[in-house]
Amino acid sequence: MSGRLRVMAAALAAACASGKAGSGAEATPTPYAPASSEAQAGPAGPAAAGQAFPAVRYGPSAVRYLVHRRLHIQQAFSGQQQAQDLGAQVFVAAAITGPADSVGYPATFMVDSVIADSGTPGPIVESLVRARRLVFSGRVVPHGEFLKAVPSDSTVAQSLIQLLGNFRDFLPRIPAEGLQPGASWTDTVEATQKTSGSEISRRSIIRATAAAWEQHAGVRSLRLEGTTTYQLAGSGQNAGQPFELSGTGDGSSVSFIADDGRYVGGESRDSASLTIRLPVQGVAIPVIQVTRTTVAVVP
Repeated sequence: MSGRLRVMAAALAAACASGKAGSGAEATPTPYAPASSEAQAGPAGPAAAGQAFPAVRYGPSAVRYLVHRRLHIQQAFSGQQQAQDLGAQVFVAAAITGPADSVGYPATFMVDSVIADSGTPGPIVESLVRARRLVFSGRVVPHGEFLKAVPSDSTVAQSLIQLLGNFRDFLPRIPAEGLQPGASWTDTVEATQKTSGSEISRRSIIRATAAAWEQHAGVRSLRLEGTTTYQLAGSGQNAGQPFELSGTGDGSSVSFIADDGRYVGGESRDSASLTIRLPVQGVAIPVIQVTRTTVAVVP
C-alpha cells in the first residue's frame, strides 16, 4: 500500500472514533441553522394550560434513515500537500421495541444499502458494498447510547465501522430523565473504538441544550444544539505497517427529537487535527480531517 493510502486508512480509523460530529471544507465548524425549520411555542395541551409538558424520552419506534457522511482529509507527505474526499450514503432501518429490560430497550440497526460517493477509493467502495443487510442488535439506554451491540457478521462490520462505528452514538445523547425545552447539560464521554487493525480512544466533553420546539421532518420536535471538544490517541497496523495516532478536535451539531421520542434527523460538523506517526519510516505526518454528517428520515 502506498504511503498516501496508508495514512488515509489511519485517518479513517480515527473517523469512526470521532462519533457523529462531521463537516464540509471549513476547518472551524459553525452552528447548523436549517432554513426550513419554524420555531414553535410548544405542543398544545398541558403546556398551553400552564402545566409542564411531559419530558421527551426515547421509546419504541421504527424509522428509516438516510445517513450521508463525507470526509475531507488533507495531509503533508514527502514534502507535498495531498487531499482526499470520500464519503457514502447509508440507508439504515432502526427499530426500538418494548418493553425495556434492566439495561434498556431492545433495538436493531440494519444497513439496507450503501452508496459510495464518486471519488471514493475502490477498496473502500468494495468494503462498503459488503455491508448491505448487516444488522446490529443491542439495547438503547435512556440517554440514547446503543450498548451491547452485536453485528450479524463481525467481519463485514469492520468495513462499516469507519463510517458509522457500531451505531453506539447514532442517537443524540439526552438526559436520562428526558428532555424539556431550555434544558442544558454537559457530558464527559470516554470510549475506545477497536477495528481489526487499530484501537483508538477518545475523550469528549459534550455540551448540549434543548433549544426550542420546531417543525422538522413534518413533526413537532425539540431542537438539540451541541458542541464537542475531544482528544484522540491510538495505534494499529495497516497493510502490515504500524502507525500511531494522536490529535484533538471540535464539532457542532443540531439534532431533532419528535415529541413521541423518535429521532428525526439533524446535521453535524467536525474538524480534527491529527498526527500520524509511521515508526518504521521514522516520519510524523500532520493530517487535517473535516467531516460532515447529515441524517434524514426517509419513507
